[in-house]
Amino acid sequence: MNISRTSRWGAVFSMLMILCLVVTAGCGAPTAESDLDRVKRDGILSVGNDTTYAPFEFVGSDNVPTGFDIDLVTAVADRLGLRAVIVTTAWDGIIPALQARKFELVISAMTINAERQKEVAFSIPYYRADMGIAFNRTLHTITGPADLVGLTVGAQVGTTGEESAKMIGGVTVKSYPDIQLAMSDLKLGRIDAVVNDYPVSAYYAKEFPALSVISTSSMAGVDLTQFYGIAMHLQDTELKVAIDKALKELVTDGTYDGIYRKWFGSDPSFHPGDMAESAF
Repeated sequence: MNISRTSRWGAVFSMLMILCLVVTAGCGAPTAESDLDRVKRDGILSVGNDTTYAPFEFVGSDNVPTGFDIDLVTAVADRLGLRAVIVTTAWDGIIPALQARKFELVISAMTINAERQKEVAFSIPYYRADMGIAFNRTLHTITGPADLVGLTVGAQVGTTGEESAKMIGGVTVKSYPDIQLAMSDLKLGRIDAVVNDYPVSAYYAKEFPALSVISTSSMAGVDLTQFYGIAMHLQDTELKVAIDKALKELVTDGTYDGIYRKWFGSDPSFHPGDMAESAF
């Protein structure tokens, strides 16, 4: 009798175990959310930007961020079915803020270089620029980097412009938190020149007739040709694929060229996708 009862309860237990296994197998483990799904969850693409770098990013008369980068990332977000929201952030803290996930992307005329690639992932390059030297032509004749020796040169802290200026021996480099302050001091005669990305310096120089800007592709034998990229967290691999795809689509449908003409008044000589990713 005891053996029969034990066998009966054993059979019931076995049946219950089988049912549990079936139910567990049917439900399965929850699928991990991808980084792209996380970004798309609320319909917003949050973007860090230092709005002090016209014509790429600046605050317009309506107190709203505008510029080439703003228009471009807005178009990229639209491609992803998202709405871009600009989070104004000081340049010297923009990468730490991205790493802390204060926003999903950074677009801020950020040059792709080896040091930054250790900290963030970059999209394919979306803009190519040379370095520029701005100066007051009524006070100086500058034809190249060698003419800066003995002068005081302004640059924005933490930028390739600052790095480039420091490459030249015999130059006193004065660093500024943003390029607007450097250009202001140049106009007031407090410094002799500004080393900065050429298109930005040329934009600010238009406001002051005495300023001239020359472009240079090298300093101290170092190639200074720069490529800007959209930065994101190193682990956001699916987001990077989506951003790269969106940039290429904006080239194909003519949107990129339209944005470029709006801000620079000419057709671009470089497009996203022109370079193999292994080249940068």
